[in-house]
Amino acid sequence: MNKYNDAINIVLMTIGEQIIEEDLPVTGIYEAELADSVIETVKEELISEGWSFNTDENWDFTPDVNGYITIPNTILRVDPTDPAKNYISKEGKLYDKANQTYKFTSAVSCDVVWNTEFDYIPPIMQQYVVAKASRILYQRIVGDVNMLQTMLKDEQDALIRVRIHEDDVNDWNIFDDTSVSRAITRTSNPVGIRG
Repeated sequence: MNKYNDAINIVLMTIGEQIIEEDLPVTGIYEAELADSVIETVKEELISEGWSFNTDENWDFTPDVNGYITIPNTILRVDPTDPAKNYISKEGKLYDKANQTYKFTSAVSCDVVWNTEFDYIPPIMQQYVVAKASRILYQRIVGDVNMLQTMLKDEQDALIRVRIHEDDVNDWNIFDDTSVSRAITRTSNPVGIRG
């Protein structure tokens, strides 16, 4: 699905508006601009949770010559890989809350959630974004309660498909859980399991 023509047109059809031609810009067409804005807002909200397609672990950030680590605006969330560290993104730079400083003397490893463009997120996530954006815009403009219930169900079904996709892509299984693997690999019958 291409945001520019497919996604915007699906949202426009939902609110009963005329679709736009493939090569026609959305600029100057109020409803199309509104659809584009809602799609972008919803996309950013949903992918900020962090999914397999937009998350990197152990991403190294190197300080510049002044000791600052600039956080690119394509990053939605940054969290230190080491849970003992307390770094956040503040004013466009990495900030050490424990030491109350922006200055770093060495590279820092963080887990990063990227703001991926709509056209580059998996189709299953695109469908979820469009379903939610359609419902939000329909609710704001039309507001028929009966139709909103149907749209909400479609949105929930799309979320379920995204979660199933994530499970498949990440190859998660019950044996990834520490408590399960500990019980399977133990060699004796302990009195109790210490947490």
